[in-house]
Amino acid sequence: MAQAKITWTRLQQIRRRQPKVQWSPNYVAATFADPKEAPGISTGTILRARKLGSRELHTLSFNETCAAYLALYNPNCFEVFDQLAMSATPCPHLLFGHPLATGLKLENFKGTLDVADRLGLLTKHPRVRAQIGPDPSVWPIAPFPYLADLTLCLVDEAGPYVVDWPIKDKYEDFRRRGPRKSRARPDQDDPAVVGRNLLQRTFFSDAGIRSVEVVGSSIDFHVRCNLRELFLDETYPLTVSEQAQAEILLLYKSNIGRDVPAFRLAHQVAREFRIPDREAVALIKQGVWRRELRVDLFQPVLMDKPLRPEATDVLVRYADWFKR
Repeated sequence: MAQAKITWTRLQQIRRRQPKVQWSPNYVAATFADPKEAPGISTGTILRARKLGSRELHTLSFNETCAAYLALYNPNCFEVFDQLAMSATPCPHLLFGHPLATGLKLENFKGTLDVADRLGLLTKHPRVRAQIGPDPSVWPIAPFPYLADLTLCLVDEAGPYVVDWPIKDKYEDFRRRGPRKSRARPDQDDPAVVGRNLLQRTFFSDAGIRSVEVVGSSIDFHVRCNLRELFLDETYPLTVSEQAQAEILLLYKSNIGRDVPAFRLAHQVAREFRIPDREAVALIKQGVWRRELRVDLFQPVLMDKPLRPEATDVLVRYADWFKR
């Protein structure tokens, strides 16, 4: 989970970016994946997904990026809040005002100050001097927000709901820090880390939102690699008509499981529909990304290999991460 530098300037910046709940394409991350804002040890990535209106989605680590691919791959996920500032004071539910949530009874957030007080962590809550007026001696204290990693909005047969994904490299990282940053022994839980994670879970639980500790390395290696490659072609521009796309999709689908390399299928499509080979390949990858071509994502999806039929559905394997 990210944490911005605690300064009055950064607090004002976060408030400008997230004055209230905004939906894609208008949502803006509290922290950007660039060297000026992202933590020094992070690996920042900016994704632009079609379902989010091609706005920038900022991830601050390799594990966050892998998790973001998985979230975006799920057709039931219609919004991803990246680097969401958790309100220090009471505020409406994240779904408040969304058309899909019309008529739903939504619980409000009580705010991180209230949560910290209940947990006995109020003195640990970050604060900053609000530089209002010329006299520093009378500057008031303002609470500084904690930031979440990825917060997903999904929909099922019962309607829309939210799941929060705090993301780490290893499960023990939800309880411990690196030895240089903690007074605790490497094999002992760090009270500050445990308290911080408990605060986030409680904050979201107040609004009826489940938090799922996501470990990036728990996502199968081939699934991670495949989703990345598929995502890179998600917005590749197509020249063929929708009717032609449907015909091409049927041709690809009929060849799943046959001993024909994918590039030969793409070349056949390119020749028959008079499009570049590159576009024919993109049509394969977009079909797989949209789950219209069900292939095995637990093995490398390569153009010089046949399209193998799906043996295990990725979204079934990781279904618990998406549950209410």
